[in-house]
Amino acid sequence: MINNFKNYLILFIFAIPSCSSLNSFKETYQKFLHNSQTSFYVVQPGDSLWSIALKLNIDQKVLITKNNLSKPYVIYPKQKLLISGVDHLDISLERNPSRQWHHPLNEDFKSSNIDNGWMVFRQPKGTPIFSIESGKVEVAGPDIPGYGNLVMISHSYNYLSLYAHCDKIFVEQGDEVERGSLVAQIGSTESAIPLLKFQLRKDGKPIQSEKINFIF
Repeated sequence: MINNFKNYLILFIFAIPSCSSLNSFKETYQKFLHNSQTSFYVVQPGDSLWSIALKLNIDQKVLITKNNLSKPYVIYPKQKLLISGVDHLDISLERNPSRQWHHPLNEDFKSSNIDNGWMVFRQPKGTPIFSIESGKVEVAGPDIPGYGNLVMISHSYNYLSLYAHCDKIFVEQGDEVERGSLVAQIGSTESAIPLLKFQLRKDGKPIQSEKINFIF
């Protein structure tokens, strides 16, 4: 149907002799092309801006700006959010050599594998989880489907650390935490086995695990 409409518009453009009419139809055609290429995300039940940003791998702040959202950023099922023109983020290759992070498990545990930008630590249930740096707790609980009990902490210079599938959580949204603070325990919420999925982001982009400099 879209192709037929395009063909009709082209036919009208070249069939109308008036210059002003021609320009008018050209403008209409360009607007139609723009609208046909516009992409939207339809909000699903249980969605939040954080979950959409994680799902689509886009920067939440840009999503807010593009859709002119204001605090408390309430969204509704079936609401359409504009996502065209929002950069879908690749894994960041950048590294700040001087930046050293506290290990989330406070031990020299190696991640067993990498899952779509997440470091996976398979350790017993109840293993303590620590904040890699001081910051503010943005999420603390099962707020984002697929990640179980999730702790999300924002840090200075637009860094964000995420700790998924936790068991017990010892912080609340809005808490200020210090580097190395106990924030949760490893669990198996929305996971078949006990594990920690950890991710560090910079400007919304996941950072490659080998680029993260942990100290103990």
